[in-house]
This record gives sequence, C-alpha cells and structure tokens, in this order.
Amino acid sequence: MENEESDAVQAAAQLAKQFHKGQVDKAGKDYFEGHLCTVASYGENWKEQAVGYLHDVAEDTPHTVSETIHLLQDKCPNVTTKDWDEIETALNLMNSHTAANREAYINRFRNNALAIRVKLNDLRHNMDISRIPNPTEKDMARIKKYHYEYEQLKKMLE
Repeated sequence: MENEESDAVQAAAQLAKQFHKGQVDKAGKDYFEGHLCTVASYGENWKEQAVGYLHDVAEDTPHTVSETIHLLQDKCPNVTTKDWDEIETALNLMNSHTAANREAYINRFRNNALAIRVKLNDLRHNMDISRIPNPTEKDMARIKKYHYEYEQLKKMLE
C-alpha cells in the first residue's frame, strides 16, 4: 500500500474512532474496536478498508458523509479527487436512513462494487452470532434477514 493510501486508511480509522466514541455494538463491546475495526480488516484494498471504518458515520453519528470526506481530504491531500468521490459515493449508498425501505436500500448498491464489498463485510461480521453472548429470537431473525441480503449482494457482484 502506498503512503497516501495507508495515510487515508489511518485517517479514516482516527475519524471513525473519534466519531463513534462511547458507542457500543450489540454485544456490548466498543463499537470502533468491536465492529468497525473488524469490517475494515476484511477489506481487500485501501478503499474497502477506509469505507469499512466509516460505513456507519452518517447513520450513527451527527456527522455527514460530505463533512467526513472534507476532513479526510484535509488530512490526505495527495489522494485523488476521483478516489475521494468513489469513497463518498459508497458511503452515501451505505446510509440506510436515506432509503425508503430495506429492499430499496439493498437494491441501490447495484453497480457499485466498492459499496457492495464493504456491505458484504459489514453483514459478514453482523451475522457472526458468536459475538452475542445470549442471542434472542430477535437476534436470530435479524441474522436470517442479513443472510438473505448477503446473498442478494453477492449476486450483484457476479
């Protein structure tokens, strides 16, 4: 990984840690350490890793995708505008709050491989039932829904 790309991943991690400070995941673990680091670690390239760290910013913090991208651009001026645009598009697609429903949310990933790959990584971690000490029926139903979405997204990459 080149310096600019490595710097961008580190900057994304720092922002995610700052933005999600005090949040916990469904297992009660620190959200950054328990979920975001795992999703980012599944990334196969620097963009997937950066988006992995930041995929929940617009949903779970008061920060916008645009604000996040501007902060990253300031920290990593040598990353191209084209790369930032690709990351910004993926992050906007990942904000489920801007979709009419869950089906529309998943369908809008079509034709954006970066967003699909990161969402697959997110779902992969969310489907790991071993993270939850005492899973409920509600947890099992959510995981079943995630499996269905995972299969839909995988087909979009084919």
